[in-house]
Amino acid sequence: MVNVQVERAQSLVKPPVKQPVKRPVKRQVPRRLKWAAAGAGLLAAAGAAAFGYALLVEPQNIELEQLHLRLPGAAGRLPPEGLRILQISDSHFSGRQWREQGKIARVQRLVRGLDYDLLLHTGDFIHYNSGLANVEALLAVLPPPRLGSYGVFGNHDYTHYNMGTALPRMWRTFATAEKERRAQAGPLRRLYLAASHWLRYVGFVRNTPLDGRRTGFNDHATLTQTLAHCGMGVLHNQVVHLVDPQRGLDLYLAGIDDVYEGRPRLGDTLAGVPQGAPVVLLSHNPDIIASPRLDRVDLVLSGHTHGGQLVLPFWGPAHTQSAYLPRRHVAGHFHHGRTQFYITRGMGEGIPLRFCAQPQITLITLTA
Repeated sequence: MVNVQVERAQSLVKPPVKQPVKRPVKRQVPRRLKWAAAGAGLLAAAGAAAFGYALLVEPQNIELEQLHLRLPGAAGRLPPEGLRILQISDSHFSGRQWREQGKIARVQRLVRGLDYDLLLHTGDFIHYNSGLANVEALLAVLPPPRLGSYGVFGNHDYTHYNMGTALPRMWRTFATAEKERRAQAGPLRRLYLAASHWLRYVGFVRNTPLDGRRTGFNDHATLTQTLAHCGMGVLHNQVVHLVDPQRGLDLYLAGIDDVYEGRPRLGDTLAGVPQGAPVVLLSHNPDIIASPRLDRVDLVLSGHTHGGQLVLPFWGPAHTQSAYLPRRHVAGHFHHGRTQFYITRGMGEGIPLRFCAQPQITLITLTA
């Protein structure tokens, strides 16, 4: 009986209730936030990849463009097979060995065994004097042309700049012009100028050459001597008459000093050229397009723009670096009246970045 009662008593005792274990509540991250974070990560990765490409890949990927141009004014004055010109521009050497030696090796591979008549360099051989040895190295790997080598200087062959001061200097220029506009404007015009102030400043920066402060000067006299030692003549406001009766060649090659840092004299340069004679002009800066004497020239070969150097979505070329050149003509071949222009993107950079503006050298074949 005792055992039965004990068992009954135990059966009446309720077992202890197990308390549920409290687990930390997981906060659900909104799906939109997840997508935003993933998108930001992808954009950051794409930006890093684009920067790496612009810094390390595209600047070294020099191409050899081949271009065939006809000069209507040169009938009977060019060889039937054409005059072959190798144009190089904007090497911008400063002594950065791994970058510049890589470019020289690339050019050497592109032109190995090339048969051509003229070697022309349209300026900015150097960025700093420390790049002079690499100018010699570049010229040494080029096959010798049949008729000769000539060049003109660009602005960087004379001086170098602090481009970090460009935007503040441009702002001061813009603000000074704005004060004059507002002083001459009526009430409604002043209201418009105030409302569109920043937008017009962005347009001013986009369409105006960068105004960097000069920080020093390069030794252009030594550069001239070095080029002469390498067999390249510098045509500053000078003309060379290229004649080869056996091949039917009778052409004038002219060169002018840099538009910004030199002393260009196009009228004086062409004064000794007979009327109607075909003229090819070397001008580092394509702003020579504004010269009233340009109608004497059949073809202008230029550089300076680097093809914009950075060509960006929705913006286009970061800069034309030209006061008179339309943005659509930042590089390549086009007509201006009777004068043809060819602007190369060049093989070097002012800052060590290129994006969607592949560096180049160009083999031009001129026919009548």
